[in-house]
Amino acid sequence: MPEHNAMNQSSNFLVNEKSPYLLQHAFNPVPWHPWGDAAIAKARLRDVPLLVSSGYSTCYWCHVMERECFEDPDIARLMDEHYVCVKVDREQRPDLDALWMTACQVFTAITEGRSSGGWPLHVFLDPTTLRPFFAGTYFPPTPAHGRISFPQLLSRMSQAWSSKRIDIQAQANELTRLIEQELQLSAQRKPLDEELQMNTARALLSFHDAVNGGFGGAPKFPQPSLPLFLQANAPQISQSALIRTLDGMALGGVRDQLDGGFHRYAVDATWTVPHFEKMLYDQGQLLLLYARQTAQGGDDFFASITSELAEFLLGVMCLPSGGFMSAIDAEVDGREGLNFIWSKYEVTHALQMAGLTHDVPLAVDAFGLNASPNFRDPHHPEDEPKFVLLLRARPEKLAKSLHMQPALWHERYKAVRQALLAQRASRKSPRMDTTLITGWNGLAIEGLAEAGRLCKQPRWIDAAARAATDVLAQCWVSTPIAAPMNDANNTRSMAAPAGATLYRSAKDGVVSGAGYLEDYACLASGLLALARATDDPHWLQYASAIVQSAYEQFWNVDLGWVEALANDSGRIVAISGMDDGAVPSGAGMITQCMVTLAQLTQNNIWAQRAFAGLDRASGTIAQKPTSAARSLMAARELRALLPERVPGGAAPTPVRMELVAMNHSFDDFELRLDIDAGHHVAAQQNAKTSASALLCGLDIVAHDSGVQLKCGFPLPTQLPDGSQCYKGKVVIHVEVITPRPTPRPLRLGVRMQICTDQVCLAPEERLIEG
Repeated sequence: MPEHNAMNQSSNFLVNEKSPYLLQHAFNPVPWHPWGDAAIAKARLRDVPLLVSSGYSTCYWCHVMERECFEDPDIARLMDEHYVCVKVDREQRPDLDALWMTACQVFTAITEGRSSGGWPLHVFLDPTTLRPFFAGTYFPPTPAHGRISFPQLLSRMSQAWSSKRIDIQAQANELTRLIEQELQLSAQRKPLDEELQMNTARALLSFHDAVNGGFGGAPKFPQPSLPLFLQANAPQISQSALIRTLDGMALGGVRDQLDGGFHRYAVDATWTVPHFEKMLYDQGQLLLLYARQTAQGGDDFFASITSELAEFLLGVMCLPSGGFMSAIDAEVDGREGLNFIWSKYEVTHALQMAGLTHDVPLAVDAFGLNASPNFRDPHHPEDEPKFVLLLRARPEKLAKSLHMQPALWHERYKAVRQALLAQRASRKSPRMDTTLITGWNGLAIEGLAEAGRLCKQPRWIDAAARAATDVLAQCWVSTPIAAPMNDANNTRSMAAPAGATLYRSAKDGVVSGAGYLEDYACLASGLLALARATDDPHWLQYASAIVQSAYEQFWNVDLGWVEALANDSGRIVAISGMDDGAVPSGAGMITQCMVTLAQLTQNNIWAQRAFAGLDRASGTIAQKPTSAARSLMAARELRALLPERVPGGAAPTPVRMELVAMNHSFDDFELRLDIDAGHHVAAQQNAKTSASALLCGLDIVAHDSGVQLKCGFPLPTQLPDGSQCYKGKVVIHVEVITPRPTPRPLRLGVRMQICTDQVCLAPEERLIEG
């Protein structure tokens, strides 16, 4: 990307932002606004749609569209004439991006027959309701690749807004309904049992690429949550698939064979040509994956991959303060992968200049440079085809093919890598996004701490501790937090450290935005890995406080774990979900953290809370179990803590019910509840008190239409927090007050929320007949 000079080019409304992505667009001729009230008010005043463009600083196709469209003055004028234009950094606002990406996936599924998405992401919003009526990704400046041009799209959307407003608004309403359907948890409960776990493993293996490894076809992403699930849940039936997948990534061009880091994904099914950006979240999760596989199988090759990846994190992505940067760009001077690709001549010349002429044959053999080049930039077909470096085979096979001892081959190959890295350092480097993102750092901390523990590398553990200290110092704002009450059987009392607000990111000493569930969960997971690796209670205390804070902010008894509630500033629906993407789901990760806390502290409240979350989400998880690997991993671990209970399954209930007809009447009944000790049912009066607004009070409704009831509830018990409940044996008088011509049994729906002293389960409705 070219550097902008404020002296000779005017800026737009992004010039004072802190986000690297927004600053990249601060000197476009497009009058970009940051997302916020000012842009929304301007669109409403002008009565024009909001055109929102979401991306991130190292996104290659974002750069392409900027060069092709956003730097074109004519296109910029068209955008300004018909829209209020907004740029959003998806790394700073994952909540809005998730909502709009869901809109894109739903919209393309309807209009194109298959769901698709990606970045840059573009959505057109009704300025009054902020509901999207069109969504898409990259659009070229002229019709190409089977797509209309961006100017054509701008004109068509503007014409539709002017002449078909009612249709546009109806489309926005329907799209919003479908978005809400996607982002809300199912009301059903399904058992998350051993059978589901094994069926999920078999389903993953059914779309495993048995030739190249990985899951699915091109483009092929690492998807670390999937092999991590197989490692933990089904190692017996998945070992060959795991090794094939880890081999494919480690040998392919998706791994930088020189510095050991991993690119974001491969554009093909063979892991050969990557999309060259490197994201911190991939490095942390893949380090964890390779370290665990090394520990399980003692594989020297995977041990070397683990070591090189850890050293890449420490040597390339580590910030001076101790934490880690978020990403490394895919392009240099508008050329994708320019820093990473080689000709055979360039490799040969670099080795000769380093005095390693005798190692040229080894490099040519290892990297397969006698074959045809494997990379050509589709945007610059005039450029010479080159090689993305990959390993032709595992090192032991390469050594054998050259009749060399493996130790000697490794020694000479190490010298080759160092020489090529030194030559590459003389090239212009891709841009680095030095933003410290809390959740992504948590994944890197977890990977380093766990790899250090499993591979007996204290230096990696020390680096994880420095990163954790940095993140906490910059992003964890201190105020007192109370530790959760321990249950009666727990003898380890734990004082939580100070801390209340976790920020999403920091850059140049300035924090930005409140953290999301993803940030709390991933950071806590890293701190728990440090606690295991060091036995230092300091890390356990911080993890406990952060998970407690997450529970207070993001748990909702009706909705389950919520990344963000709906508001009037763009989040048109509440955002819940269990799907693991490139970053694991916040709900799945926080549940894993609670299970780990229960294991480490012997405090059963964490197990109960983990159960409540899984139980509420069990229907959604069971519908798409391969998308919820982290949640299923948590469910498996939870079974050892709560062996008598299965999330989403039938379980011994602490509340038993009986409906008894009085004097053989069909209109006069008693509903009798028998509530176990240690449990209570929220009383109906709680619905009227703001302090207990989230509690679902006991309610009784007729299951048959037209039947009206009069219910006599006994006086409830008041708890110390002011809420009211029923305990022990409870009798409720139920009278049918509408005439029923034919005597018949009474069917009731009993709505209740069962709680212990520490946690409330999700509300439920039971049917009973008497």
